[in-house]
Amino acid sequence: MPIVVGIRFKDSGKTYFFDPHGLEQLAIGDSVIVETVRGLELAKITHLPHEVADTEIVGELKPVIRRAEDSDFERMRLLSERHEEVLARCDEKIREHSLPMRLIKAEYSFDGSRLTFYFTSEKRVDFRMLVRDLARTFKTRIELRQIGPRDEAKLLGGIGPCGRMLCCATFLPDYARVSIKMAKDQDLPLNPTKISGVCGRLLCCLSYEHEQYLAIKAELPRKGSWVQTPDGPGEVITVNVVRETVIVELAGSGIHEEFRPDQISEAAQRVAQVARSRAEEGITPRPNLPPPPPRREPKHTGERRLLRDEVIDPDILDALAMLEEGEERTQSARPAERTPPPRPAPAEATTEAPVLPPTRPTEPRRPQQPQARTDAEVAPRAEAGTAPAQSIPARPADARAPESRAQRHRRKRGKRDK
Repeated sequence: MPIVVGIRFKDSGKTYFFDPHGLEQLAIGDSVIVETVRGLELAKITHLPHEVADTEIVGELKPVIRRAEDSDFERMRLLSERHEEVLARCDEKIREHSLPMRLIKAEYSFDGSRLTFYFTSEKRVDFRMLVRDLARTFKTRIELRQIGPRDEAKLLGGIGPCGRMLCCATFLPDYARVSIKMAKDQDLPLNPTKISGVCGRLLCCLSYEHEQYLAIKAELPRKGSWVQTPDGPGEVITVNVVRETVIVELAGSGIHEEFRPDQISEAAQRVAQVARSRAEEGITPRPNLPPPPPRREPKHTGERRLLRDEVIDPDILDALAMLEEGEERTQSARPAERTPPPRPAPAEATTEAPVLPPTRPTEPRRPQQPQARTDAEVAPRAEAGTAPAQSIPARPADARAPESRAQRHRRKRGKRDK
């Protein structure tokens, strides 16, 4: 297995394997000059020389040339001082070509043979003519790279919402894979301003404690579930993952109390043990019987109707019907100008029915119909100056008198008996 040394070009960059090439006494943090596909570069050691498997090496293993000297650091300082001037010249060329791009940073290689510009844009940009003008201006090889919002935050750096330096600009070697589901699992407010970083994307730190949140939630009861507590059964209304507790609303009193998972499990085991002991003794729980149907109160629309509903004897019903018929005839015989007496108020449910005679009463006599007057009887009145009365047509002999209510009741009862 080959011996390699871990090297990183930036503080927050990836770690690459290089051949130590016989260099001894290398320490973590030492600056060295290494050979890359783009030429010589200045880098730092992050892992001491060690053996690795052949499968972990990707591509050709490049060697470490030498340790970095003071002249190397001075050369990099002089190149970095030209950063503002290079950006200003490149920005002028971009305006001349009217390209929709915004410059972020410019970097020289260690030997100064290559100049790289980083820019952002909402769409693809054709910068071939711009590269030619920049190459004639700076007399070096020009490279343009379009980056995204995360890369921009990593190059520029800054302070995050937590008050610390950005993770991607300090120690994070690669961007974490985050999703909105991680924020939901951690019960964070789904507000873009609360869960987004300076780059406008989801916070990389959402992935740091996601696995711990899932592990703790797996041990806690879910929100909305019913649990057995030392104070009785209740419903879980809040799950506090940080404190590893749940808030339960007790079913009996509605009070909110906080319990730990061990308290809930002990209460559930105690209730299960009591249930098993009762089952062994033959004590079964009382079944949940359905509630009795509500009692239907009768509607008291009047005293006579209430009595009719309670009486079953047909003879008494006939007597009540004739009493009602007689009262109606009495009211019809009164003068029209007099107002009818008020109807009796509905009787209470405790009104007792009057005791009626058991014998069947006789049918009342029908009033005789007045006979029609002849023209000879009406003529003397007309001659005396009175207004002639209209002749009333005589009732035909085959016409039948109107049937009373009692007669209709007896006729219907006779049909039922047959």
